[in-house]
Amino acid sequence: MLAALWCQAQFAMALALVGILILIAGIVEKRNSKGEANDLNVRQAGIIGAVQGLCLPFRGFSRSGATISTGMLLGAAKARVEMFSFALAVVLTPIVVAREVGRVVHAEHTNGTAGLASAVFPSLLGAVLAFLAGLFASKWLSRWLESGRWYLFGIYCLIAATVVGYLRHLGY
Repeated sequence: MLAALWCQAQFAMALALVGILILIAGIVEKRNSKGEANDLNVRQAGIIGAVQGLCLPFRGFSRSGATISTGMLLGAAKARVEMFSFALAVVLTPIVVAREVGRVVHAEHTNGTAGLASAVFPSLLGAVLAFLAGLFASKWLSRWLESGRWYLFGIYCLIAATVVGYLRHLGY
């Protein structure tokens, strides 16, 4: 029970932090919209990759939100940063999936259940639904990014963080 409460607190904190980062990037981008964004260079790519790597252990921390916002704050072109963020996700997603599979296997072994069969279907269904939701969210976020409304994703993250924090406060 205590671990679940910590996870909720960490989740809410991660959502709030990425929401603030996205808001800052959106505001800075709006102010600098007259200036030309530069192409992505090696230094920027390294910083963006490091930020995405830092996001991995934190559930609720939007890796795409963090990497795109970091790229925008570094002055890189939005379209280029978006493509780079997607490429990083393609590279890192199998690692994240492997980690979660490891967690399921460990949980099944620790709980002493009969086998993995009971966890495979729900996990597979969850993965498929998460993939479909991710496709939808990517399209939606891409439109916000292209239309200069990136900050709206930051507002969404802050609202979600508030809801999670409040539910935690209520004991859920």
